Amino acid sequence: MLRSSAVLGLAGRLLLAGGLLVCWGTPAARGAGETAPSLEYGARVYQERCVLCHGREGYGDGVLPVSLKGYPSANLRRNRHGRSLEELREAIIHGGSRGGMSPEMPPWGDELTYLQVESVARFTKLLMDQPERALPLLERSEVDEPPSLRRGRSLFRNYCSLCHGENGEGDGKMARIIKDPPPFNLTLSRAPDDYLMQIITRGGAAMGRSPRMPPWGEQFSESERRSIISYIKTLRRQ
Repeated sequence: MLRSSAVLGLAGRLLLAGGLLVCWGTPAARGAGETAPSLEYGARVYQERCVLCHGREGYGDGVLPVSLKGYPSANLRRNRHGRSLEELREAIIHGGSRGGMSPEMPPWGDELTYLQVESVARFTKLLMDQPERALPLLERSEVDEPPSLRRGRSLFRNYCSLCHGENGEGDGKMARIIKDPPPFNLTLSRAPDDYLMQIITRGGAAMGRSPRMPPWGEQFSESERRSIISYIKTLRRQ
């Protein structure tokens, strides 16, 4: 069995994680300046990837459970599927495909790097076991910035693509359970910026559209919403 220090030195730097190869060798894959797993990095990954369902403090009160009737419990504080670091890694990498938990829990092993999986697993365990230590880390990760296409791309891929798909075509991971109507194909949208701001802020029901489109006004700052709008417009078919 190779020690982790030896694994880190392998050419190509690939970690075999429960049958999935998670590439983490390039600087871009590691994240900005990240070279080792950390709770701070885990808090950032959790903020970007996990609050949508699990909620900011892990109580399962994210936008999707609150907005979608019949959504399964995503409460990490009452987690019934294991609390050890190894069990959390497995849940993050494989999601509900391994059985024992809701199939709505998507597998992240094909999207997150080794550093992201390890960091967010450690942070999640801290959030469950010692929330008084974990929550200040989340507060430090919440830094707003001016609107930008780069930020919009990141927010869209971390949040919106779960329903709308990576390219905005309405084919995200949640499209298999969100029906009647399904997530909108954003490549066909020609809505003006003001309308997009309203529907992102207030949600679909308030705008006479799908009630399955949740309101994001409390989740995203105005700067973040403007960044998302800028990115959505780049997805439109010419």
